Amino acid sequence: MTRAGRDLSAADFATGRHRKLRAPRADGGMLIDPARAKLPGVVARNIAGRNDWSFDAAGESVAAFAASARAEFVAEALAYTRAYRDVAEPTTASPLLLAGHQPEMFHPGVWAKNFALSGLAAATGAAAVNLVIDGDTLKAASLRVPTGTVDEPRVESVPFDAAHEEIPYEERRVADVGMFESFGARAVETLRPLLTGPLLESFWPEVVRQARETGTIGAAVARARHKLEGAWGLRTLELPQSRMCDTAHFRRFAGHLLRNLPRFMAAHNDELHGYRRRENIRSANHPVPELAQEGDWLEAPLWLWTADEPRRRHVFVRRIGGEIELTDRRGTTLRLPLADDRYDDFAAALEDASRRGIRLRSRALLTTMYARVVLGDLFLHGIGGGKYDELTDAIVRRYFGVDPPEFAVVTATRRLPIAVAASPKEADRKPHAEAAQVDEHAARHHLWELRHHPERFVDVAALRDETSRAAATAAVAEKVRWLATEPTQETARIRCHAIRSANEALQPFLAAERARWTNIQSASRDHARADELLGSREFSAFLFPEIDLRGFLLAIAAREG
Repeated sequence: MTRAGRDLSAADFATGRHRKLRAPRADGGMLIDPARAKLPGVVARNIAGRNDWSFDAAGESVAAFAASARAEFVAEALAYTRAYRDVAEPTTASPLLLAGHQPEMFHPGVWAKNFALSGLAAATGAAAVNLVIDGDTLKAASLRVPTGTVDEPRVESVPFDAAHEEIPYEERRVADVGMFESFGARAVETLRPLLTGPLLESFWPEVVRQARETGTIGAAVARARHKLEGAWGLRTLELPQSRMCDTAHFRRFAGHLLRNLPRFMAAHNDELHGYRRRENIRSANHPVPELAQEGDWLEAPLWLWTADEPRRRHVFVRRIGGEIELTDRRGTTLRLPLADDRYDDFAAALEDASRRGIRLRSRALLTTMYARVVLGDLFLHGIGGGKYDELTDAIVRRYFGVDPPEFAVVTATRRLPIAVAASPKEADRKPHAEAAQVDEHAARHHLWELRHHPERFVDVAALRDETSRAAATAAVAEKVRWLATEPTQETARIRCHAIRSANEALQPFLAAERARWTNIQSASRDHARADELLGSREFSAFLFPEIDLRGFLLAIAAREG
């Protein structure tokens, strides 16, 4: 895009704040970065910073383009949300706060973003929109559910639909209606040995109702979840990424980027290489692949597919006179007008292609770039998105020549409230009682002591027969004698062998003690494995009892700092 301001130096490009982001370890822990009390100030700075920008966007000033793009976006979100729940119309002059995630049954740490978004919007008088990222693919039609016992837990993947090729949520319809509609009951039954009354019991019937209306799994899950948020008092709007990409302003923005694709591609790849060097990343695909060039074809940060063939494909572009040719190299090619800054013609041509079943969607980096640079005054990320958008920041500085709006990172840790009382009989938990007091490291150390210093533990007087007492006494005396003997060059080898022989001779008299500590070590390991599995923060929020989760999440919405 054209820059009317100063050129930024290399030092300017490196001014992004590097964040060390870690999920809270403690149950109930919360991460908001910057701190919640500072976020209204961040919103104000982002608004002031955008007011200082002077580059052109899609044929008009960035200020004018952003204002009309935001109005279109909020109107779309309002219309979409009102199709399935009541919501008030936001004030047009309000700041706009955004978040986004795939339409999954995500864990409480992800869901915390939506509550923080609503709470911050209420505190700042802002409008709030959550983007449903339906351009991503549904990778596995199942949910991980813990089951078994507290002592011997395991995780089962409970399917909610039949296996299917990996296609975007936007297109992914229910393949097996019976499996889909019975999922809630099957998942609840799987969980029952550990936990009863999960939110899924009441949530899944609403998902089934929404699936009958929308036809797609992602929209059904997202709408059911958003309706529940409304019942709990949240007043956010939602809009699928697909609907955002079909707005006239996004299409104009995409046209401007495609017209300047050589410069964008250089900024993207240079900053990607720099990011990988700083983070010591060797993977060619992390956090994103390079944009490729093949002859006069340049790769764009977009996905393309068709309604008849809904597998995401990379997009390659080349200029031909006053047009842009766009192809997925799999049989779909578009010739789009893009001359003399006539971006409305480009957007109209894309709209016509959409009516013919051709989908053009933003890839992740472009999604958040458009949301942050054009639409919102603050974007709330999770930890993964926050790390990812450090690269976006660098590209924005390089390509647009401005400091990007600051984003916030929000996550939380909540563990399933699985009680020890759900475990087997107390008699079966005796090893765990000792293991709770003696960790695996201590047990391993004690077993080492029994092997190498058995004379400290043998109770000769407790041995039942004279032969055993005599043998043990002799072995202890032999070891004590050699330990008291200073080794010389001539006796060192003999001394070492004699000590080892005494240790071996004493082992039979410690069999019971060694077995006890071996059991404690094994129980401690099992206890740690069970704790690690059951203590995971990654289990779906919908496996939690509502009474446990609702208060936790609403406290995030109401939190002042």
